[in-house]
Amino acid sequence: MRVQSPKNLSLPLLLLSLIAIFWLYMSGCGNDDQAEEDELKIEIAQLIEKLGAQDAMVRIYATVALSEIGEPAIPALAEALSSQDIGVRWNAATSFSLMGKRAKKGVPALTKALEDENSFVRTTAAGALGKIGTVEAKQALADFIPTLIDAINDQNLEIRISSVRALGEIGSLAEQAVPDLIQVLNDPDLSIRKNSIVALGRIGPSAHSAVPKLIAVLNSEVKDDNQLHPLVLRALEGIGTLEAVTAVQEYQNRTP
Repeated sequence: MRVQSPKNLSLPLLLLSLIAIFWLYMSGCGNDDQAEEDELKIEIAQLIEKLGAQDAMVRIYATVALSEIGEPAIPALAEALSSQDIGVRWNAATSFSLMGKRAKKGVPALTKALEDENSFVRTTAAGALGKIGTVEAKQALADFIPTLIDAINDQNLEIRISSVRALGEIGSLAEQAVPDLIQVLNDPDLSIRKNSIVALGRIGPSAHSAVPKLIAVLNSEVKDDNQLHPLVLRALEGIGTLEAVTAVQEYQNRTP
């Protein structure tokens, strides 16, 4: 039987052949895409399971890896926020926080997490919402910031640190927390002071009333306060008022 060369094929047959080849190619691509999607789902499920691992390094790896996957991991992370394991919920909220603005589809789950029974989960979820920054996230935070402010004076040091840190991650939306953050600049705990300085800088120009106190820390000769100077300089730059910028320039001029 003689096989016809393409030039001997009629135009309709040639078109049908091309269509068939194209369809087979697209079918193959579709199968590849589906296989990749299935592989990713399996990877996400495995990483979610590792959020509750006993090994801290495994938990950290899974938390970071899920944040790097981004949007495809959001449904699984949202479900993880309802886990009975506190560690899983906390790490899921942390993963959302690391994801930042890419996690906007996780806002409903994070908003629900603001009512979590565990304070660390609540404050981490608040920090994540602050980084996401959508209108929906801001509205959820507006109702929750007073709770964070109250937690600044909690008896548990870790809760206090977590609350101050969350207010910093919320940023400019946490303007109402400025007086309380100024107050804890005198806190005996160095971690509280460090995180309050960072928070004030992230709140920005609205934290202008903190400038005199921050300058006082900058001019302090106390050993612990000297450790805070780099943080204070960045905070003053973040606030950005004339008084703040001038203080930074004066410090730099007198420092070798």
